[in-house]
Amino acid sequence: MASELNQIASWSLRWRLFLSGALCLMAAFAAAGPSDRSLELHAAQRFQLALEAQTARDYRTMLVQLREAATQGDAEAQEMLGMVLLTGPVLYGMSVRADRCEARQWMRQAAMQGSETAKVQLTFLNRLRNSPAGASACD
Repeated sequence: MASELNQIASWSLRWRLFLSGALCLMAAFAAAGPSDRSLELHAAQRFQLALEAQTARDYRTMLVQLREAATQGDAEAQEMLGMVLLTGPVLYGMSVRADRCEARQWMRQAAMQGSETAKVQLTFLNRLRNSPAGASACD
């Protein structure tokens, strides 16, 4: 009878150790790798990340975050992305290529959301388009 009790106690102890180890392992995996859902950022958060990247002079990251926020419909991000694409390497170095056509697209979307700055910039871009060198650049 005593040997049976020792055997049961031994199995009980092994089972508890196994469960404790499994729980610790699951907790470690949960802490190490957050799910993709927790990484989903709102447009305003992405816009803030873009501003931080701009301050850090990480223009590639800035451009990626601006595009994401602009695609999600953030008017400020659309407006800023249009300005960034309009100025390109003049202000942001060789990591940002100037693109008047894409700049116009983002400015138009921001203007449709009521951005007065975007409306002024669209007027400027339309004047550039009407110049001889830019008449058919975006068509």
